[in-house]
Formats: sequence, structure tokens, C-alpha cells
Amino acid sequence: MISLRLAAGWLLLAAATLPALASEGGGGGASLIQPKFGTVFWTLLTFILLVALLGRFAWKPLLGALEQREKSIKESIDQARKDREEAEGLLAQHHELLGEARRERAEAVSAGRRDAEGLKAEILEEAKKQREQLLAQTQAQVDAGLRQARAKLRSVAADLAIQAAEKLLVKNLDDPTQKKLVEDYLADLESSDGSGPLPS
Repeated sequence: MISLRLAAGWLLLAAATLPALASEGGGGGASLIQPKFGTVFWTLLTFILLVALLGRFAWKPLLGALEQREKSIKESIDQARKDREEAEGLLAQHHELLGEARRERAEAVSAGRRDAEGLKAEILEEAKKQREQLLAQTQAQVDAGLRQARAKLRSVAADLAIQAAEKLLVKNLDDPTQKKLVEDYLADLESSDGSGPLPS
């Protein structure tokens, strides 16, 4: 295809140079325009030799260079296509890894929240148990103090009652004496009740 185009180009060139040659010849220019066998023969022979020489020495290297260039361009296009496909694959892999990293981060945050809530519940439960134990110990101490105070109060009251009974038996009881004895008993009771280590 390319050789036919080149041949047509050479024919046009030869046709263009014929009038120039005719004008340079002076008065014999008209003879060049009129077709003569010798002129046509030598023109065709020169053209065929020129085409043969160009075909052998110029067209083959030119066609080889063009084919090599075309092959190089195709290889470059194929390599670019492969590179693009590889880049798209890497991009898809990058998106997948990014999505997986986001999922793992979300799971880690969720697990951290669950662990924190579990730890908070454990701490609150432990604090509640310690508070209940402390309240139970305090209540036990208060109850023990009340029992001790009541026992002491009974002991003091019993002692005062015994002392009052002894006084009644020792003395001859008349109204003023009884009154005085009751007042003394009450005074002793109040002083014993106030001085003892009773809890508030």
C-alpha cells in the first residue's frame, strides 16, 4: 500500500519535472511535450530503476522503521493498559484494606466501650458490696454499743434499787423520810445515768 503511494508520488514528480526540462531546452521544448517513443522509454526506464533502487535501499528500511515504530507504540499501549489494570487492582486492594481497617477500628472502639462498661459495672458492684459491708459493720457496732449501754443502765439501776431498798430497811420510814429517800434515789439515778458512757 505504501509502495503504491510512493510510486504514484514519483510519477507525479516525474510529470512535474518534464515541463521544466522542456523549458530549459529552448526551441526543442515542443518536442518534449509531444510523446516520442525514445523519451517515454527512457523516462519509464529511469522511473522503474529509481523505484527498484528506492524499493531495495530506501523503502524496506523505511517500512522496517515504521513497522518497528508501530510495534513499539503497540507495546507501549499494551504496557500502559497493563499498568492501568495493575493500578486499578492496587486501588481496589487499597480501598478494601481501608474498609477493613475502618471495620477493625470500629470493632476495637466497640470492644473498648464494652470492656469499659463492664469494668464500670464491676467497680460499682464492688463499691456497693463494700458500702453494704461497712453499713453492716457500723450497724453491728451501734447495736453492740446500745446493748452495752442498756446492760450498764440495768446494772446501775439494779445497784440503785438495792441501795434504796437497804436504806428503806435501815431507816424508820415516815412520810418526810420516804419523800426524801425517793428524791435521793431519783438524784442518784440521774447522776448515774448522765455519767455513764452511754452512746448518743
